[in-house]
Amino acid sequence: MSRCLLSAATICAAVLFAPAARAAYCPCYTASSAYNDRGCAIDAVPGTNPSIAEWNAIFDRVSRGPAAWGEAGPAPFDLRQGCDVPEAPREVPATFPCELLKAIGMQESGWQQFCAPDRPMDQAGVSSRTIISFDCGYGASQITSGMRNGDSPDFDPRRVAADPAYNAATGAHILAMKWKATRCVGDRQPSVIEHWYSALWAYNGLSYVNNPNNPNHDAGRGVYDPAIGGAAPYQERVLGRMEHTGERWERTEVAYPALGEIGANSAPAALADPRCASPTDCTRTRPLHVTRCADGGGEAGGGGEGGAGGDGGPRGEGGDGGVRGDDGAGGTGGTDGHAGGAPIPAGEEGAGANPGHDGDEGGETPSTTLGIYGRCTCDAPGNGAAAGATPWLALAAGALAAAWRALPRRRRTH
Repeated sequence: MSRCLLSAATICAAVLFAPAARAAYCPCYTASSAYNDRGCAIDAVPGTNPSIAEWNAIFDRVSRGPAAWGEAGPAPFDLRQGCDVPEAPREVPATFPCELLKAIGMQESGWQQFCAPDRPMDQAGVSSRTIISFDCGYGASQITSGMRNGDSPDFDPRRVAADPAYNAATGAHILAMKWKATRCVGDRQPSVIEHWYSALWAYNGLSYVNNPNNPNHDAGRGVYDPAIGGAAPYQERVLGRMEHTGERWERTEVAYPALGEIGANSAPAALADPRCASPTDCTRTRPLHVTRCADGGGEAGGGGEGGAGGDGGPRGEGGDGGVRGDDGAGGTGGTDGHAGGAPIPAGEEGAGANPGHDGDEGGETPSTTLGIYGRCTCDAPGNGAAAGATPWLALAAGALAAAWRALPRRRRTH
């Protein structure tokens, strides 16, 4: 896995001397490129990236599942709902929190399906086309599964490259598979945003690098802020983007599970309902949130406001940047009666301490790959093309702090 090699003399020099604004990062390791050394199977397709309003409409439609997207996405599939707390498990038609889909798309690509390539050398300068990362992540959702030579996916790889809606729907399909491969969070209600925590972890890879107890992550970090950066597990990066949306959609102050419940493995144990106000702060609590898309409609840009307790302050530092793997969405389900985006009344227990079923991987261990912004802060252009200029001084400070901590420890896991 790619990472920045740090030294005292050359700590992310590109960040320290970057201009105030930077062009969008747009790789295109298309199948026909001489630099395609990972077996990317599909050539980039020319196209114009959707606007923010169009992206919101796409994610809102995809969030309503195969029943809404029809031929615009992979074949229909169900999700498992209920975990005997108290609902008995049953299969339900797949639907997804639109807020979660939007945050994943922002983390993966900055909502870019198409852009004018700036790398590799034989693609730089050509007209706008599919964004393709060096490890064959295609489009806005950075779909890697099924996109290499020899793969036989149950979706259409060419449409993944060519169609923003199909790309987003395929990401939702893959996240649904991660939902099925991981253990319960709370009563496993697909309409509850926080119940996707473990599936979101698996979406990037069931590995220790995404364990929030990994000592490479700052023990005092608060809610992830992409404008500041720093080391955080993938799932915290995505959840942080739900709170720091860049005004692209309505923010949601999600709750986090207690660190003591998660354990020290590559996959989380079964978790109680998340209630913590930040990844490391359970002295303050937050309620759960039902997606605004749970009614099968929802306005573009949904996302509830969340409850008590703000974030634990900007977090910086930590060693590695987030890493990504497959691609995602959210779900529908049980807890009726809560208006779109409204917090579920909290039953308090903010810090739950159930060490649970350690050692159980909860299903397959998907491969972990890098999204286009999934490297160390040296490479990350903040929120992507739509976000405008990146606060480079803040990024530089975070990179310096990360490097300083990393040098004596040398405990990198990826």
